[in-house]
Amino acid sequence: MKANTNSSTPQLLTFILPAMGCQIQISLNITQLNLQQTPGNTDQEIVQEIDQKFASVKSYVKEKLLQCEHIFSRFDNTSELMILNRHTNQWTDISLELFTVLEIAIAFVPKTQGLVTPTLLNTLWDIGYKHSFGTLAKQPTPSVQTTQPTLQDTSDSSKNNIGNQSIKNIKLRTLAHGQHQVFLPTGTALDLNGYVKGWCAMQLAEYISQRSDWQFPCLIDMGGDIAIGVPNKQESTKPITWAIAIAKPYTADSQQLQDEENIAIIHISAGAVATSGQDYRRWWHKGHWQHHLIHPYHACPAKSDVLSATILADNTLTAEVYAKYCVILGAKKALQWLSEQHIAAVLVDTNHKVMASPAIHPNLIAI
Repeated sequence: MKANTNSSTPQLLTFILPAMGCQIQISLNITQLNLQQTPGNTDQEIVQEIDQKFASVKSYVKEKLLQCEHIFSRFDNTSELMILNRHTNQWTDISLELFTVLEIAIAFVPKTQGLVTPTLLNTLWDIGYKHSFGTLAKQPTPSVQTTQPTLQDTSDSSKNNIGNQSIKNIKLRTLAHGQHQVFLPTGTALDLNGYVKGWCAMQLAEYISQRSDWQFPCLIDMGGDIAIGVPNKQESTKPITWAIAIAKPYTADSQQLQDEENIAIIHISAGAVATSGQDYRRWWHKGHWQHHLIHPYHACPAKSDVLSATILADNTLTAEVYAKYCVILGAKKALQWLSEQHIAAVLVDTNHKVMASPAIHPNLIAI
């Protein structure tokens, strides 16, 4: 690496790590790094200082990701989450991290009509998602012509929602000495993967940009869950803007696009963006294509005319939850809800029609 001592030229350092079932990309903007230079400093000395800071960030990220996997992985029977899932109908001590993410996940259930819930692990197992996605069967496109799926009615009463009923019986408490506990009712099994990536992305972004010794502006991309880290005290009054491309979705049972295409480019200087959809995490099980977005009213993969949804929000966990919610809702209801809530979003339907909510237009570079 060569040091660029011209402070007017943006400088980025990027590294990629495989973790939590996805590729995680960390981009650090080191343009305004304070290098404590003294007269006579050589480029090599500057590079060494940058490398030391970069190595420290990378080490912290690796440690944090390993910690999250040890707590939240549903593919590791020794993880804290899976141990909790085996101890139902009793109060169980849990870590602050697990307590925090579970508490947030439960709070989102009524906000999404019970359509996004953490109590769907048993359903995911039933449709073949017992092991990491990379090991699941991806068969060639079936020769039988597939038909447009019949959309599911999301107006059903929540009394039909098994996951919602389980949520009502989960109890959380913090004891006087600070210990966190949870009570899971019999038959309940938690899957927090759809929440923890967004939560972890925000944790990393906030630490790197605000609590570390160096406070780099940064972008954390955890498999499409993107968090922007903004230092508390920026040396420049002008915020750093990040351009983010939204990829055109495709499904495993449709013709894959030649090369990757983008449907839109957005810019953000703070907050988060997340994309969720039926397009990527699909696998073949018992003669049918399956995907990971479960409709809890029907205990099966959601049938929706929304192929993917991209949401802008203050934090990545919120963006991820609302992206899932929009996919399960369907295009008409999702667009109405997004407009009413003034939420910035881009939706792609199953005919690859691109739809944008009014709130996203200030962030759009191209569509």
